[in-house]
Amino acid sequence: MKHVMVTGAAGFLGSFLTEELLRRGYAVTGVDNLFRGREENLIVARQNPNFRFEQLDLTDIDAVERVRAMLQEDATEAVFHLAAINGTEYFYDASWMVLDVNVSTTQTMMDAVEDTKVNYVCYTSSSEVYGDPMVIPTPETHPILLNAEADRDSYASSKAMGDFYVRIGAQKLGIEALAVRVFNQYGPRMVGTKYGQVIGEFVKRGLTEPEFTMIGDGSHTRSFCLVTDGARALVDLFEKRVTGFINLGNDNEISILELAKQIHEKLGREFKPVFLEERPHDHRRRCPDLTRLTQCLPDLELTDLDKGLDTTIQYFREAMK
Repeated sequence: MKHVMVTGAAGFLGSFLTEELLRRGYAVTGVDNLFRGREENLIVARQNPNFRFEQLDLTDIDAVERVRAMLQEDATEAVFHLAAINGTEYFYDASWMVLDVNVSTTQTMMDAVEDTKVNYVCYTSSSEVYGDPMVIPTPETHPILLNAEADRDSYASSKAMGDFYVRIGAQKLGIEALAVRVFNQYGPRMVGTKYGQVIGEFVKRGLTEPEFTMIGDGSHTRSFCLVTDGARALVDLFEKRVTGFINLGNDNEISILELAKQIHEKLGREFKPVFLEERPHDHRRRCPDLTRLTQCLPDLELTDLDKGLDTTIQYFREAMK
C-alpha cells in the first residue's frame, strides 16, 4: 500500500483530498495545526484504519525533523502540500502572518522530504499569482504579477515563492513536482465568515443576517469549482505523474453580483443588497484556461454551479440546525 502525506488535511480542500486518497486505497498521514482546519472535517477520514492524524504546526522550530521522521517511518512516497493561511480578509488584516507562515511552511516541507523516499510533491499554488491578468482565460504560461504596495498580495507573493521553492527544491532533490494553480473552490465545509471564501460567506449571511451587504458593486468576476471535483482532479494528476504548473478550476465565469442573486433565489429571499466600499487592489476578473488540465485529464467532469450551490446550501442548512 502506498503511503502519502497531506498537509492542511483538516482544511476545506485538504479534507476532501484526504478522503479521495483513502477511497483509492492509499494510506494517508494528515498534518494540520487546526488554525483554520477543523476536527469535524476529519470525521469521515478517521473512520478509515489507513488514516492517521498529526497535529503539528509546520512553523515550529523542530517541524522539519518531526515531518522527516514521519515520512521515513511510513516510507511515504508522495506529499500533497496544502497547508497555508487562506481567506481574503486575512490578506488585509494579517498580511505579515500570511506571508511568513505560507513561505516558511513550504520551506519546511521541501527541507523535510530530503533523505526520504518521497519522489513526488504536489503543491497547491493559487490563481492569485496572476494578479490582474492580461489574458482571460489565463494560461499557466502567464507571468506572475505582484504589487509590492498591495497588502492583499501577501498571499499571492507567498504562493509564488512556494512555486519557486517546490520547483527548484524538487530539481535539487531529483524528484517530481507539480504546482497546481487553484482557482476558487467552493462547497461543503467552507468557512462561512469574512475569513473564508465568498460563496460560503454569502450563503451563511443569506441564511442568518437581515441585511445583506456586498463589498464593491459586484461587477468583479470569478470562476468557481466544486471542491469534490478539485479533490478528484488532484489525485488524478498525481496518479498520472503530471509535473510542472497546471490550472485547476472551472472556466465558467460569473459576476459576484449575479452569484449573490442566484444564492438569494435558492434561499427564497428577496435580493436587496447594500453595497460597501471596495477593497483596495481587488482583482477584477479570474478565469482559468483549462487547456492543459483537459489534455492531462480528458475524462474530467466538472459540476455546474447551479447544482454545486444546491449542495453547498444544503450543507449550511444542516450545519446550522
